[in-house]
Amino acid sequence: MLLLEPLRMGPREARNRVVLGPHETNLGDGRALSARHVAYYRRRAAGGVGTVVVEEASVHLSDWPYERSPLAARCAEGWAAVGEACHAEGALVLGAIGHSGGQGSSAFNQAPLWAPSRVPEVDSREVPKWMEAADISAVIEGFTAAGATARQAGLDGVEVNVGQYSLLRQFLSGLTNHRDDEWGRDKALLTRRVLAAVRSAVGPDLVVGLRLSCDELAPWAGITPEAAVVLAAGLVADVDLLTVVRGSIYSASATRPDGHVPPGFNLDLVAAVRAGLPAGAGVAVVAQGSIVDATMAEAAVADGHCDGVEMTRALLADAALVAKLAAGTPEQVRPCILCNQTCQVRDVRNPIVTCVGDPRTGHELDDPPVDEPVLRGGDGRRVEVLVVGGGVAGLECARVAALDGHRITVAERSPVLGGALRIAAGGAGRERLALLADWLEAECRRLDVKVET
Repeated sequence: MLLLEPLRMGPREARNRVVLGPHETNLGDGRALSARHVAYYRRRAAGGVGTVVVEEASVHLSDWPYERSPLAARCAEGWAAVGEACHAEGALVLGAIGHSGGQGSSAFNQAPLWAPSRVPEVDSREVPKWMEAADISAVIEGFTAAGATARQAGLDGVEVNVGQYSLLRQFLSGLTNHRDDEWGRDKALLTRRVLAAVRSAVGPDLVVGLRLSCDELAPWAGITPEAAVVLAAGLVADVDLLTVVRGSIYSASATRPDGHVPPGFNLDLVAAVRAGLPAGAGVAVVAQGSIVDATMAEAAVADGHCDGVEMTRALLADAALVAKLAAGTPEQVRPCILCNQTCQVRDVRNPIVTCVGDPRTGHELDDPPVDEPVLRGGDGRRVEVLVVGGGVAGLECARVAALDGHRITVAERSPVLGGALRIAAGGAGRERLALLADWLEAECRRLDVKVET
């Protein structure tokens, strides 16, 4: 399986081509990474993922996009702990670094948003500050310091965010950069300066990644796929890893959409960008875009669309996804149903990241593991258990009890298992919901649960 082969990223090599991408978790201790982060990432590293990209850290105090968003200046200890934990499990670790710019929030630091121009934030309509020369210099210095901190913490490198929620992308785009100075005449100047500064800070022996929006879905002024091919080629001189994403200030939801958007929506885009890179660039290109099934991920690599695949939400649904593929049991992988109900946590409620399919996600320090067939608690006796109802709760109850070694019978009055989830799967864009019911039923039968309908 090509997906399980090593992936070379400049000076480092990941054990496979599966990447856990950066995403908000709300697991922080203030603006520092916490022990919950360590357990969260360690679990996925233990499950076999090749590369972990830690939740993005802001490079400057002017950026505080959500309450528990990490600040790079406070991440040294946390990065070191995550790196040590994941390295012990065989995974590489990159620290995502960035600045949200005009897509941030002034609610937490009571300070103006920074942006290239005075383009209002879409949701709040807040007008950001037009950045001055000193502000731009401070951001470059912030990226430099973050790179140095990541190196000192023992990470394998960093990924610079020029994708969604990114000040650098805002400078690249005609949607948000209306300047007539050097930063407006050459919209890529700031990104090149930042990448060069980060490379200098981390040195030649660590990975520099670039997360780049290659389609802002706003062709009247934004970055278009055609322009992105040229843009990416001009930015990779200091880059080892390029992750292709999409979205802009006007399409935040399009970067990581739910099941209403077909999985793999970025594959043609990433293939075009990869093909346009300079010959011999030596840049590993990673595809992102609702790729949650191993079959699609394998095909993307095999067909030459990309070198690696970000499977973030799939790894939230099943932390052991890669280990199960390596064991030759892909049918045992708990599916991601692309519901976005509990894994999208960038909002004012500050919910902890988790998954409707695996509620232990995000709660690794609180909830004991249930997927190991080991008797837990009591006197170890195996008992007969009757579960009344074959909906999602009943099937999960039966599955967990069977893993404990008990003899389980599920009694369901209807001829089909899965309960209300089967009904919900009939809605437009909700077809994948049925996959979770299918998986629960298959796991129960694999564990010799008796089903009476």
